Amino acid sequence: MNKITEKIKLSIGKGRIFYLLILLVSFFPYITPVSFGTDIQPWSILTVTTFSMLLFYNGYRPPKVIVYLLIPTVFSIFLFPVGDNQFSSIRSVAGYFTISLTPIVFYYMLKRHYDLTIIFLKFTVIAYLIVGFVQIVFDMNFLSFLLNRVSTFGGRGSTSLSPEPTFYGIICLFLILLFLTLDVKNKSLFIYLLLLQILFIAQSSMAILFLLIFGAYYSILKFNAKIFLLLIVTLFLGMVILNFYNYDIRALHLLSQLITHPESLMSDDSINTRMGIIYFSIKGFIDGYGMPNGFGAFSDYWTIEILKQNIFVQVYGTPPVRIMSFYGSILFELGVIGLLIPISYSIIIFKAYKKNIKDFLLFFFFLNTILFTAIPLSLPLVGVYMAALLYRSDNSVNA
Repeated sequence: MNKITEKIKLSIGKGRIFYLLILLVSFFPYITPVSFGTDIQPWSILTVTTFSMLLFYNGYRPPKVIVYLLIPTVFSIFLFPVGDNQFSSIRSVAGYFTISLTPIVFYYMLKRHYDLTIIFLKFTVIAYLIVGFVQIVFDMNFLSFLLNRVSTFGGRGSTSLSPEPTFYGIICLFLILLFLTLDVKNKSLFIYLLLLQILFIAQSSMAILFLLIFGAYYSILKFNAKIFLLLIVTLFLGMVILNFYNYDIRALHLLSQLITHPESLMSDDSINTRMGIIYFSIKGFIDGYGMPNGFGAFSDYWTIEILKQNIFVQVYGTPPVRIMSFYGSILFELGVIGLLIPISYSIIIFKAYKKNIKDFLLFFFFLNTILFTAIPLSLPLVGVYMAALLYRSDNSVNA
């Protein structure tokens, strides 16, 4: 009898270890003991795919809306052989696997192991905060050996456990969305800690822009004078404090340009390139009448189209190989089949907030806006957020 009990306990222990492994590689997607030459490492998609196969083998049926996300994934497999760049093709297909399988696994984990997931979510906030704080105050290379690369320079913040301040800020943003979606004790504290990281540690101009976009949508759809004033005061005081201490921060320069000379923003190399990628990826979708362009075709399309206009310029020596736009890459590569992804996301948001149309519109517009920017397809936190919304729709969450 004791041996049977020990086996059961051992089995449960191994199961919890595997759940913790999935949480670790999904909430910290950039860390790796061995570099594979990419920013986001393959550990999350490998563990998520393995667990998904086990779930399907045991007869698990995910929510119907997630099935629609599997169609683009299967379609991407058929496009894989015709891709010119095999490495780029592999990376894209892995991204579509992440999009479809991550919500399945995390929906299951939230239903079966909610407390474990929430505990790890809180741990994630503290871990990013501690590492980011040590970097910004003492050593910018702290724990950088865990990453494939680190890119930060004068005027930018720390990277924490990600390769760039931009990705650090994006991670913080999606963690905020998770806290807003789920019923978590002391959620306000953790949201403030994440806002602190975006404004003062990551200092990511893109993440700050996302906050401003959220504030704009909120003020239009759910105007609350106190909350709107608090947001404006927080952002203003943050910028004043940073400027007072004479920090050379890129976000401050861009904000100053936006206020004084908004037309000059397109002269910023990074902004011009990113806006150009969004524009040409959508244009490629329209020019092809919704037919798939496949993988590795964007650089050739860019080279041809960049010469036909004078707004966007090729800043770097070679055309971009990667499409730095979540929705842009989906539409350009998959064509109309890719539309199933934003449609499915919108349905999931509606299911989560169908009892409050203003909340639905707020998160519908916000998510579908930011996913046109340089959020990687392989970022697991997008799928985790979809799983959280599905969990919310099935449960009376007071969030």
